[in-house]
Amino acid sequence: MQFVIRLRDDIRSQLNSKVEITPEKLQAFSTYLHENIHWWQHIGSNFGFLLSTSYPANAISSFGHLKKLVEKEIKYKSLLKYDEEYYKKNGKSDIPELNILTNNFYDLEYAKLFSLDNKNIHQIIKDKRFFLNVGHSYMILWTNSIFIYSQTLDQDFDFLPKMNDWIPNFEKLKQEKVNGFHTESDYAISSLGIKAIYEGQAIFNQILYLKNVFKENKIIFKDFIENGMLYGIYIEAFDIFLKILEEERPFFLEDPLIGLFLLVCDISINPNNGFPLDIYDYKNFINKNDPGIRFIGIAKAINKNKDYYLTKCTDLSKQTYIDLSKLLNKKIGCKCSYSSIKDVLNWKENESIIKLLEEESNYLYENVNMPFRLFFSKYLRFQEDKYENPHYFCWIGHHIPNAKSNEVIQLFEKHKALFIDSEDGEIKPVIQKNVDKETLYKTFNNFYQHTILYELILKWISEDGDFKLDYKWLFNKRNDENAPIIRETFKYHFGVDIDEIKSIKNTPF
Repeated sequence: MQFVIRLRDDIRSQLNSKVEITPEKLQAFSTYLHENIHWWQHIGSNFGFLLSTSYPANAISSFGHLKKLVEKEIKYKSLLKYDEEYYKKNGKSDIPELNILTNNFYDLEYAKLFSLDNKNIHQIIKDKRFFLNVGHSYMILWTNSIFIYSQTLDQDFDFLPKMNDWIPNFEKLKQEKVNGFHTESDYAISSLGIKAIYEGQAIFNQILYLKNVFKENKIIFKDFIENGMLYGIYIEAFDIFLKILEEERPFFLEDPLIGLFLLVCDISINPNNGFPLDIYDYKNFINKNDPGIRFIGIAKAINKNKDYYLTKCTDLSKQTYIDLSKLLNKKIGCKCSYSSIKDVLNWKENESIIKLLEEESNYLYENVNMPFRLFFSKYLRFQEDKYENPHYFCWIGHHIPNAKSNEVIQLFEKHKALFIDSEDGEIKPVIQKNVDKETLYKTFNNFYQHTILYELILKWISEDGDFKLDYKWLFNKRNDENAPIIRETFKYHFGVDIDEIKSIKNTPF
């Protein structure tokens, strides 16, 4: 919920230094590049965009239910714990608002856990009360995120996927006991999840950058193993990829295995079966959307003709990206993730999107659902440029140091993360081209006023103990002076002082 890049002091110092280029500054930039790729994953990839939206969207959808609980004098924290104790005492869950809040929370939590690492299913299925099936959890993740954007930009579903038509189809899968969509499902899981894919994509672009800016050092693959950059979660996805392809770790960093791996990462985190396209395959809703399952399926398809794919990836060009994206999506039975960007760009013909992109250009957004307006505008801008230059975004670590023009750097600057921590520990807005300081801070403050409220709501639902208005990660030394504003905002929305929401230890049970 913080949406911020955090850097070590030494790295930040190098990036801010007046010296033009030093080895230390290049190394520092490689870390900044790595962290910005994570921003792209959250705001620019189809799966990451939905996942990043899901928790703040859940906070928004919880407003009405929380107000009704307050009216019923159910003013306790956490509500998950309250529900647990109430259920133990009464043997039933007969408070409608509480049921909705707890079920939505667990549906999203289990969707997130499964996507992070499919192996989490072994723990998830132990929850016989709240966990229904992965298909249901994923459906809630999709519909929860799409709904907030429909309320913000497309109430008639003129361009967003028509999620209201989905329910009967998912119910049919449940009735027919299609695997993954009923309570007693068996799950064919992948050996990795989105966390390993994210870290693999970021670190391998980082090492490609370092290899190219330090060409005279003749760095080889094992150098990054020995200096501690490639280990654990950072190399997990690549090692699984190599195992499927029956290949050893490469010696040279020019090996097309690395470029091909990065392409697989990119395609894996950009499913389109339900967003941005409408669902075209209900039965395979899980398999065609889960990044880990997609990753494994793509790697297996490559292994059947790996020489062809490796030869293609000796040229990390736009045409290579388009050709292989179309082919590999087809191999796993999906519509092309690159081609579906064109469908997203067609959304720009709608009046609400025209207005939204004007707000983005001015860096000033309407206040209602402001963070979601910002997210959606940045997602659209990312798609615009990725459609024209997919190879830059897929292989950014290769293209920045080998650029023959300023185009790649300009794209990187355009899509850099919006917020970063500073030397004094506070979060600050990142300087944006053609945006004055007053506008920059107005949007920054508006964004975090909303997200603090979302975070309070999620803590109310899921975090035990009294509220702790500890926002030093945002305000640092100004935390105490901002606490009254947070209290006032909470009371404005819910009609009670935040201190009236008591810890579960003070419940009547």
